[in-house]
Amino acid sequence: MSTARISIMVSAFHRSLSDGSLAPAKLVNDLRAAGITALEPALSWGENEPRRWAEVRAAAGDAGMVYSCGDAGVNLVGEGDSDRQRALDAVAHYVEAAAALACPAILVVGSRPAPGMSHEEGRRVMAETLARAAARAEGSGVTLTIEDFGVTPAFVCSGAHVREVVEATGRPDVKVTFDNGNFLLADDEPAAAYVLLKERIVHVHIKDFAPAGGARLRSLAGEAHVGCTVGAGRAQVRECLALLKADGYSGWLSLEVGVAPALAEAVRAAGVVARMWDGA
Repeated sequence: MSTARISIMVSAFHRSLSDGSLAPAKLVNDLRAAGITALEPALSWGENEPRRWAEVRAAAGDAGMVYSCGDAGVNLVGEGDSDRQRALDAVAHYVEAAAALACPAILVVGSRPAPGMSHEEGRRVMAETLARAAARAEGSGVTLTIEDFGVTPAFVCSGAHVREVVEATGRPDVKVTFDNGNFLLADDEPAAAYVLLKERIVHVHIKDFAPAGGARLRSLAGEAHVGCTVGAGRAQVRECLALLKADGYSGWLSLEVGVAPALAEAVRAAGVVARMWDGA
């Protein structure tokens, strides 16, 4: 029986690490004790906070932790060729940073259509730029992925739109980070989106959302969502884990913590995900 390989997105702890209220050693030691064995860093945060990031890396090394994926905020669409060239250079920079961490993948996130550009044209341009970025990354040992990005739910957030972009690259080496929760913002069912994307999935984010009347996060249909404890919401965590396990997925399950206190929720969520995986 396979064991869940649990990672954590470091972004939930950026503020407390930056202001010194959370010591890197405590963060890493508590995560490791909970069975979390990999970190998913936001690569730009590490560059903006070099001292704190060095402390996190040192603690992670002492704990025997590795890196599951690096998050790279890059808009692959932009408003013209010069923007896209800068995007290509940025992706290449983040590929190099990930390779230095022995990190097998990066998540390229943050693309959106230019003003006046249709979503269809934006997805076409995104795919073209992504294909060029993947060509530059050949031989690096780092796989480029995109996700269902909830910030722009009408653009590349549904399973169908994510599949459209990766297939339009014409490159089988462009892969998907499957974020179970973000599909809800496109009024998509996470388990159904999984079926569309499973051949391309190399990394997974696990989060949960619950309905909330005054929440800022709204789906295309206007349904409001708020982050909640993993397993308590509507993002089909158990169903998605069962599908992944049944299909032999052996990659990382990276927790995306959406409630405070983040460290306590990360520890709790790691146990929930491990038990769900074992029971699948």
